[in-house]
Amino acid sequence: MSEISRHDVFISYSSKNKNVADAIVSDFEQNGIRCWYAPRDIRPGEEWVTAITKALEVSKALVLIYTDESNNSRQVMNEIAVAFNAGITIVPFKLSNEQMSRELEYYLTRVHWLDAVSKPLKENIASLRDYVAVIIKAGSGELTAGLPRGGAPAKASVPGKYKAYIPSLIAIALLLIFAIALKTFEKKRLEEATAEAIAEIEAREEAESDREEEDLTAEDEGTLLYEEGLTYYSEGNYALAYDRYIKASDAGSREAMKAAGDMLYEGIGVEINESKAVEFYLKAGGFTEIEAEPFFERDEDGLADEDMFNRLGLSYFYEYEYTKAAYFFILGAEEFDSVNCMGNAGITYESAMDWENAYKWYNAAIEAGHPDSEKFEKKVKQMEAEGLV
Repeated sequence: MSEISRHDVFISYSSKNKNVADAIVSDFEQNGIRCWYAPRDIRPGEEWVTAITKALEVSKALVLIYTDESNNSRQVMNEIAVAFNAGITIVPFKLSNEQMSRELEYYLTRVHWLDAVSKPLKENIASLRDYVAVIIKAGSGELTAGLPRGGAPAKASVPGKYKAYIPSLIAIALLLIFAIALKTFEKKRLEEATAEAIAEIEAREEAESDREEEDLTAEDEGTLLYEEGLTYYSEGNYALAYDRYIKASDAGSREAMKAAGDMLYEGIGVEINESKAVEFYLKAGGFTEIEAEPFFERDEDGLADEDMFNRLGLSYFYEYEYTKAAYFFILGAEEFDSVNCMGNAGITYESAMDWENAYKWYNAAIEAGHPDSEKFEKKVKQMEAEGLV
């Protein structure tokens, strides 16, 4: 037997819940249930994904430690998908009441959950162990073992020489009856659990339908999509993060518009596209371009962000549109006391040869402790010496 097959159960969990995983593995293995879980059972030098896939292929069951963290874990999601496709029994051990992610719900809608939110953890682990033990025995055929094949004696009476075996035969018959009863009970319990799960799903779908019809607005949808984007971004899946940000932006999420702008401006997961980033930033901030100075009107619900204002200002500055650049630098300076925006406002006005405003913002940046204060002081003194202010 290979090392990889010397286990019964695969433990799927978020690394942030390792203490719970350790407790389950300790309890299971003390009671004869062999476990596989990372990183303990990954051999030195073995590729992580390969090790997990091989372990799942020979597991009789997968125990999912369901928490807020595992609900949002891409690694846990991958493990559940592999187990689902391999037909492995999945046993969710519920330690959180958080709504399941849409992907996880796809795989677990018809699975019986063990609610471990209440009661002490030790008691819940014991219940989990008993449940998993039944699954393992059913998978190995232990619950269906019976008498050897063959007919009963033809005569109704039992010869004397066989009477000594009657107690043993009765014991075997009772064991067989118990096994059949246990199997029947387990089947009935699983059917009831399935019925409960189906009823719960139907109720949830009905509730979701009601919410969509009555309460769910485009703003709510945008928020949900934006939160999905944040999850994908934190996991390094930038393509899906950008996709969710775009969809959330279409639904009106200002935060998603800024997030999409940041990815385009910095080239994270997409090609750098500063002009498109500016479009997203303007929408996020609620800015509408107008013909007259200051060339922008601002929506009162627009998003305010120091970095976004500074980047908008820089983008217009490099296009030599100094009035527009100054507009955003001053917004950042006034709303966030941004020393960077103050300094950039001074540079912008100096480039436009508006000495009075350049002098004003250089001094503001100096007083606020800008890192380039010494350089700005020289510019201020030069303007004073040349009589420009």
